[in-house]
Amino acid sequence: MSPPASRSWYLRSRRSRRRAPSWLGWVLVVLIALLAAAALWFLRSRLPEGFSRAGHPAGAGRMAPLVACELYFGDPAGRGLQRELRFLARAEDPDRRARDVLQALIDGSLTGGLSPWPPGTKPRELFISRSGIAYVEFDESLRRDAPPGDYIEWLMAASLTRTLCANLPALRGVRVLVAGPSSGTLLRNLPLEWTFVPAMFDDAG
Repeated sequence: MSPPASRSWYLRSRRSRRRAPSWLGWVLVVLIALLAAAALWFLRSRLPEGFSRAGHPAGAGRMAPLVACELYFGDPAGRGLQRELRFLARAEDPDRRARDVLQALIDGSLTGGLSPWPPGTKPRELFISRSGIAYVEFDESLRRDAPPGDYIEWLMAASLTRTLCANLPALRGVRVLVAGPSSGTLLRNLPLEWTFVPAMFDDAG
């Protein structure tokens, strides 16, 4: 046996064993990085269509702040109107704010309030005059598809007027047009020549 040779082999084995952990460590780092990249790719590929990779709707900027709005629906017990709070995106432009509030009203109550608006109702036009009157125009389908009854006609005027005026303090009243002309009646009784004001419905709730 040659002790020097055995000692040399022993020292070489020790050095190899000392180097092994460093080499294995780099392999583990690379594997972990690959697994993380694969997981990230998988998650990004599962984003719903129309969403950007930043996690927001495509083309969307900073989200607008929300503001509490008052919507008025019919009381299920038949005691006039009931108020419902809804949080909508803040709109600085009064016309835009009026449209957003009106659309929320037409979409219906989230708490069981009664809505007079037929399914699919869409206002043709809405604008606010310099004198503070909101003009809201609907097409003829409003009359055609509205549920029967005088209460429905009253509820349309009451909920529309109270809702718009509650959320636009500068508003003085509401005029309704159906298919253009401002004459005739809303459904059967309420004249379209009237300017509806909140005081007409103050005792409604």
